[in-house]
Amino acid sequence: MSLHGHDAHLIISCASLAQFPPNDRHEVVMVGKSNVGKSSLINALTGRKNLAYVGARPGKTRLANFFHINDELMLVDVPGYGFANRSKAEQIAYGQLMDDYFGHRKLTAMLLCVDARRGLNHDDELIIELARSQRIRFAIVLTKIDKLTQRELSLMKQTLSGYHFFTFSALKKNGVDEISEQILRWCEH
Repeated sequence: MSLHGHDAHLIISCASLAQFPPNDRHEVVMVGKSNVGKSSLINALTGRKNLAYVGARPGKTRLANFFHINDELMLVDVPGYGFANRSKAEQIAYGQLMDDYFGHRKLTAMLLCVDARRGLNHDDELIIELARSQRIRFAIVLTKIDKLTQRELSLMKQTLSGYHFFTFSALKKNGVDEISEQILRWCEH
């Protein structure tokens, strides 16, 4: 199975549990703060430039987007957290969507995307706790590494030494093969 499948496509964008597609294949969810690069990662992994919409403004993804990748895998891009310009109603709907997603889906694994310039924040740590409590296999993907000096990147890697992590640059496509290989390994076991 290759992530560069020619039939990679969006299945559905969901605002609620009732809209979720069947959970009948491996499912890897992309989580992280708003504007961290989840959509760019999906595009790079699938080799499709515009599969997942990449917005110029943070908080563009407001639904759970389910992407069919060949017949064995679904990648899911959920809304980013920590975006302050959402209304109270949108924040409540987001919380319900995330509760429904993590409460009702059988996940193969999770990729937690973290901006390499910022490091882990409180919300990221809560997601790690969730993954551990639900026994979801996960890895951290440090995004936007091209915006760091080698020294800064080295220091960031040291702070994550206790975690399984990858580095990724949407600009240079660094890390794509390693992350793809990890997803394939998760799908085999």
